[in-house]
This record gives sequence, structure tokens and C-alpha cells, in this order.
Amino acid sequence: MAPSSAILLQAGTLLLHNESNHITPTTADLLIIDSLISRIDCPVNTRVVNCRDKIISPGFVDTHRHLWQTQYKGAHDDHGLVPYIPRGNFTATLWSPEDLFWGELAGALESLDAGTTTVVDHSHCNPTPDHPQAAIQALVSSGLRAVYCFTPARRLVSLAPLKVEDDTFSEESLSIYRALAKAGPFGGSGSGSGGEDGRVHMALLRGPARPGPGPSRQAHHLPRAGRRLTNTGAGRGGPTAVQVLHAHGLLGPDVLLSHATSPHDIDADLYRASGACVSSTPNTELQMGLFPVALRPDHYDHASLGVDCHSWGVPGIPGQMRMMLQAARFERGDWFASQGLWSRDTGFAAEQVFNLGTLGGARAAGLQGEVGSLRVGMKADVLVFDTDSPSMLAAAAENPVAAIVLHSNPSDIEMVIVDGVVRKEGGKLCDTHVAAAPVEAKSAVPPGTTLSWKQVARRVLDSQLSLKTRAQGMDFEANEELLIDMMHLSRETMVKGIQSSSHSHLIQA
Repeated sequence: MAPSSAILLQAGTLLLHNESNHITPTTADLLIIDSLISRIDCPVNTRVVNCRDKIISPGFVDTHRHLWQTQYKGAHDDHGLVPYIPRGNFTATLWSPEDLFWGELAGALESLDAGTTTVVDHSHCNPTPDHPQAAIQALVSSGLRAVYCFTPARRLVSLAPLKVEDDTFSEESLSIYRALAKAGPFGGSGSGSGGEDGRVHMALLRGPARPGPGPSRQAHHLPRAGRRLTNTGAGRGGPTAVQVLHAHGLLGPDVLLSHATSPHDIDADLYRASGACVSSTPNTELQMGLFPVALRPDHYDHASLGVDCHSWGVPGIPGQMRMMLQAARFERGDWFASQGLWSRDTGFAAEQVFNLGTLGGARAAGLQGEVGSLRVGMKADVLVFDTDSPSMLAAAAENPVAAIVLHSNPSDIEMVIVDGVVRKEGGKLCDTHVAAAPVEAKSAVPPGTTLSWKQVARRVLDSQLSLKTRAQGMDFEANEELLIDMMHLSRETMVKGIQSSSHSHLIQA
């Protein structure tokens, strides 16, 4: 048996949840032994880290992310849903397994740098059977804890107009998933392969749940071997995703819906009765003109936060907390104003969104009791924040939770520990050691390779240029028109243009 490793985070301000999930900042030592939080005796070989005047927080949980899209960062700043899908989703058909490895690895490292220690990864870049292998290889190599959401292959049919074809859970897709689910979880301690203690679990990702017989026929053939069965949610109009799943008998505690904006009054009862959860992604939803639901009082106990597309910004959960909190405060105040009322209070607390990004995320990811809080016996996914940086100075001394939610940046995180292993130290990402691909597949990058962040960044930029070359000649505009028809959107009610924030100037013909 390998000797145990230990880290003592000494004299830090620990953000501890009580039985009511209220946070009490407490100055204490936190002892990590192997992959778990322990408050037992300190072994002789314990590494001591002085955390006096530092904040020690549970790692953040991101419940909806497309980690692979790193090469598209900066490409979607003014895109709504219709322009985004062909350019940032359908173009996955152009990616090689090597492109995917570098994008996935960089996205995972960006998450770690921002204090995210667990990600539910919606990986819809799977044009060949080798692609899931490359994505999982990158996840295991990064050190991130993840729920890898397998999606069927999407293949390119034509460039002009851009057309793709989805393999909707064919026997080929299911055989790939079954093999991966059987071999997982991946990233067990001491190896790059599977094991009961593995960090990377399998789940299934299904597309939007819409009315009709499709969800029912599809789901009867889905093995539930993974950690979660995830669904994207409908945005506006008609029965909501949670209602559709309920109608087909598919709603349960293993279901995590994404977005699920514009809910009906009955939806909260369905979440409560079934144990299903929802992931709000404030940056994406607000960009799309939709309102995130996570702080709705009737949704809160089943809600969590995700980044969704880091291709249009805000890579960390604190940034999503901040947008969620202030958007909810604005909506509340705006409703009061419409009724001729006002409030002396903000209505929502910083602690509420902190809990969405920790405890709520753990519950939604199917990892409740393992991550999301600093408790004895929990996985050692821990963050150490600097408190005298320009952004955190004074705020951390006044209110550590508010300092993280409203003031922190990724650069304020000095140390990130996942599963008892240090992944960021001194404010810098540690080197990455490439693991083997799972299920005896060809590795996208040779196992045993050691990579600095600079080396990863260079490969991402090379891949970005190559993907741009491959995309030349794609007729994105024609594909947008096809999407509008496919999504049954009305051109007569469509508004175009980017205008000022004054409501009277929003519309441009």
C-alpha cells in the first residue's frame, strides 16, 4: 500500500456550513489526508501551508459546461442562440480528436484556475468514436473532478449550406457509451485509468425535451449506468422540458436539466416531487435575453449554477454568482417599481448564490455528500484565497463570503486542491501530466507527457487557426434560416439589431 500523503492548511478562515447550510467563517486548521478532508492527528510527513489571513473555501461546482469550446473564445460576443448554434456547436463536426483534447484540457485548466473543482461537462463534440476517448483523456490529465456527459455522434453532411446529421442513440453510440460506463469512473488515485475512487464519471446527455413521442422512445434504450442523465431545457413557449419528461415518466433524481427558463407554476412541484435538479447559466441566459431561474424561491432548493460557454466569457462560478445575484435583485426591484412600490432591501443574499455554486452544485451533479462543503470525510476539493489582493482587501476582513461572490477574481485564488492533489499553487497552474486514454484507445497525446500551461496555450492557438481554415466556405447564414424553421420561430415577430438599454430604443427594423 502506498504511504499516505497529507496537507495541513493552518490557521485559515474556513467557510464552514452548519446544519442549516448557513456559513460561519471559522479560524481553524484543515487537515487533508490522501483524497479526503480529515481533522484527525497530523502525520509526520504532513506538508504544512500557512493560511493565516487566507480564506479556505470548498471548491466550486459547475453543473453545465462545454469544456471543449476553448478555441471559440471571443467568437460569440454578440451572438444569440440562432447565430451561435451553427458556428459554435455544429462546427464540432470539423474537430479532430487532437483539437478536442487541447480544447478540453485548456477548458478544464481554466476551470481549475478559477476555483472550479467539479464540472458537469456537456461534451457535444463527438463526430467519431475516438472523440469521447480524447475528451476523457484530457479530463483525467487535468486533475479536474467531472461528470462527462456522453452525447451521440454529430456528423457533417454538407458545407454549403451547412448541414449536420445526429446519430440519435444508435446501437453504435450506445455500445461506445456502455464500454466507457463499464470502464469508469476514470482517474482513480495512483493511475490514469478507472477505479471506484475515480474523479471522472459517465453520464448521458440528451437534447432538448420537446413535446411528442421522441423522448419516450429514446429513453427506453438508455442505460442508466452513469452518474446523471442530463437534458437541455426548452426556453420559451409550449410545455416546459420538466413537464415533457414528467409526461413520459422520465423525471427522477438522476435528471439534471439545463437552463429551463420561463418555467410554469407547476414546474417547481415537479422538481420537488421528483428530486430532479436544474442548472442556471446566468451569463449565457442573460445574453440570450432569458432570465436564469436559480434564485426563484420555488426553484432554489433544486438549483445550481453553470458557466455553459466559456467561449463568450466568465469562466468561473463566482462570476456566475455575481450575475445571478444582481440580475435577481434587478428583476425584483423592477417588478416593485412596476407596481408603484419599492424595497429598502435587496431581497437576495450573497450567501444564497455561494451555496448554489457549492452545495447546490454538488446535489445537482449527483455528488452530494462528497463535495461542496468543508466537512470531515468529504473529498478534499479545497480553495485558498488571498485576502490582501487589490480586489479582496478589506472585503475579506468584513465578510469572506461576500468577498468571494462580489469581489474575487481567479487571480485571487492562491491554491486549488482536488482529491487531495494540488493543481494550482502560488497563483499558478501546476504542470499537467498526460494520462492514457480509456478503454485501450489511441491516445490523442502520448501518455506521460508533461505540459506547462504555456505549452497547452500554444497548441490551442495552433488548433484555433487550423479550425478557422477548415470552416472556410461554410454557409452559416443559410443554416441560421434552417434553424429558424426547425425551431418554429416566427420571422414576423423577430427583432434585429443592437441598440441602447432604453426600452424605447431597443427595436431596430
